[in-house]
Amino acid sequence: MKALEGGSSVPPVEKTLVRVVVLMRLLGWIWLMLLVVTTAVADTGADGAILFATAVVATAGSLLLLLAVSRGFLGQVWYMTLDGLITAFLLATGWLAGAQDFFAGGYPMSWIVVVAFTTTLAWTFVLSLVLSVWFAALHWVMDLEPVRIVGSIQFVVVAIIVGWAFDSLREREALRLQAEAERSEAEAELAKQQKDATTLRERTEIARELHDSVLQTLKLISSAADDPSEVRYLTRVQERDLRRTINEYQSPHADSFRARLLDVTASVEDKYRVAIEQVIRDDAEMTPALSAMVDAAREAMMNAARHSGAPSIDLYAEVTSTGAQVNIRDRGAGFDASSIGTGGMADSIVRRMEDVGGSANIKSAPGSGTDVSLYLPTHE
Repeated sequence: MKALEGGSSVPPVEKTLVRVVVLMRLLGWIWLMLLVVTTAVADTGADGAILFATAVVATAGSLLLLLAVSRGFLGQVWYMTLDGLITAFLLATGWLAGAQDFFAGGYPMSWIVVVAFTTTLAWTFVLSLVLSVWFAALHWVMDLEPVRIVGSIQFVVVAIIVGWAFDSLREREALRLQAEAERSEAEAELAKQQKDATTLRERTEIARELHDSVLQTLKLISSAADDPSEVRYLTRVQERDLRRTINEYQSPHADSFRARLLDVTASVEDKYRVAIEQVIRDDAEMTPALSAMVDAAREAMMNAARHSGAPSIDLYAEVTSTGAQVNIRDRGAGFDASSIGTGGMADSIVRRMEDVGGSANIKSAPGSGTDVSLYLPTHE
């Protein structure tokens, strides 16, 4: 019996089966009530007290079924047995009342549905035979026509149909749940394989990066050990490449502001063999405005590398909720900032920033180096 198998979670199809059980009981109760009323009116020899008791017991049994649904004991063997005893009593009330016929209505049929819900097709068939025997015995004691006993086969037919339908629905639901579980496992396994493949690919890329950059640079450093300036330059290049690689793996952006600045810095360092000390805080997805800002920063770094004579340039960049800030500073020769006028730095830096809603401030004096400050506010 399904109630004795216990333990497993109830599949969703059970809700539909519960509705079927409740509906059949409701129809059976209505049918029984109509028969009680018509018997009380038409059969003057029937005992009124028994008729009243029949209505009360049938109503109590129907309310008990609703309680079983709400409290969760519909499908328990003890409840099915109790409901079966109520059914047997209701079948016998016609005999007890001295009536000329049965007036149990559809209650016995609804009990067959309760049995199908609680047990399997085999048990439903067996218990329908028990109900048929009880039905036939009542025909005999009530001295009804023997041919009417054939009508008890209705219980067996209903038991076979309902028992098969309930078992089939449950079996299909179990297969569906099993298929979903297997699919979930397959999807989880596929996701794991994809994750493993991604991890392997990332490790392979890191290994390739290390081989192509670090190992190659170490060989160059080894071969240029007698040239301190070349060693410093190669070391600087390697540090820069490692920073860029780390940024690529850490950045959540496909095209990031930090990555663009690092690329520009690398190109200026390689072209002019100048060290650019950089501090870049936070990051953002690239936009046309930020791209213009990066171009302006590149022009400022190139000017510093070409004209300042300083061995190093400082780059500071920061992205906040209000905007982006970039500062390029050198401690070189400097120049008279009032001579900027038009063209040159005015076009490549100042106007470029103004065109995208930003600003550029250039501070410099002969012998005091140059400080270029770029600011781009966040555009809502």
